[in-house]
Amino acid sequence: MAGRFLVASKNRATVKAIEKALKAERHQITVAANGVAVVDLALDKKPNAVFLGVAVNGLGGLDTARALRALAPTASVPIIFLAESAEEAKRVDDAHLPLTDCLTAPFDLDEIRTHAIGGLHTGGHVADIRSTRPENEWMLSILDPLTQLYHRRYLLHRLAYEARRSARYHCALAVLLVDVDNLKAINQQYGILTGDSVLIEVGQVLLAECRNSEIIGRNDVQDFLLIAPHSDAAAARALAERLRQVIAEHHFILEKLDLHVTVSIGVAAVSGNDLGENLALFGRAEMALTHAKHAGKDCVEEG
Repeated sequence: MAGRFLVASKNRATVKAIEKALKAERHQITVAANGVAVVDLALDKKPNAVFLGVAVNGLGGLDTARALRALAPTASVPIIFLAESAEEAKRVDDAHLPLTDCLTAPFDLDEIRTHAIGGLHTGGHVADIRSTRPENEWMLSILDPLTQLYHRRYLLHRLAYEARRSARYHCALAVLLVDVDNLKAINQQYGILTGDSVLIEVGQVLLAECRNSEIIGRNDVQDFLLIAPHSDAAAARALAERLRQVIAEHHFILEKLDLHVTVSIGVAAVSGNDLGENLALFGRAEMALTHAKHAGKDCVEEG
C-alpha cells in the first residue's frame, strides 16, 4: 500500500536518501524547506508519517514535532526522526514525544522502508480506533494516547472500586496481566512504530474478546491489565488461555511483514470474601506474569 510522507532535514543528502528509498516503493513524497513548512504541509497534505531531521531550518526538529503534537489534525501523525549523530538521537529519546521513532545516520535504505511501513500502519490504526471513540474531555482524560484503551491510573482506580464491591457482595474477582512477548526485539528489528502498531492491534484483539463487564487497558509499556468481575479462578484461567491462543493465531500483517506475536499472561483470582485479599490481586498477577515469562513465554501462570 502506497503512503504519503513528508520529509524535512537540513542535510540535503539525507533528504535524497529518504526520497530514493520511498520512491522505490511508489510512495508519495513531499519535501518541506523548514519547520514552519512542515507544520503547514502536514495540515494541508495529511501525510501518513513525517520523516523529520533533528536539525531543520526554522523551528528545529523537536520544536516542530511539539507543534505537530499540539494541533489536533496532526496529533497522531507518526514522526520518524532523522538523527545525524548519537547525540541527536539522545536528544530525541530524552524528549519522550509520543508516536515517534528515530533513525541514526548512516541511513540504510531497507531500514528506511521498514520504518515507513511502521509509520504508515501505526497512523492508520490510531486514526481508525480514535474515530470510534467519543471525543469528549472526560473520555480523553482516562484513555491511553496510543492504544485508546484505559490508562493505568484509571485501571487502578477501577480495580480498587471492584475490590470493594467484590468484598461487599461476596462475588468473585480476577485480574489478568497480558504481556506482549519480545516487543523489544520487534522494536529493534522493525522500528518502534511497528512495535506501537503491534500494541494497538493486540489491544483491539483483547477488547474484541472481552465481555462488556470486563475492563481492559494498558498497564505499562508492553502489557495490558484486564479486570474480570464475577470470574473465579477457573473462569479466569479459561479466559487467559483463550486470549493467549487468539493472539498466537492472529496475523499481524503490516504491509510486507507477517509478524507472529505471542503473549504471556499472569492470572490471579479471589472468591471475594476478604478486602485485603482483593486488594492484593494486582501483586499476585504481577508475580504470576514473571513466572510465565521465565517459563518460556507464550503461556499462562496463576498467582
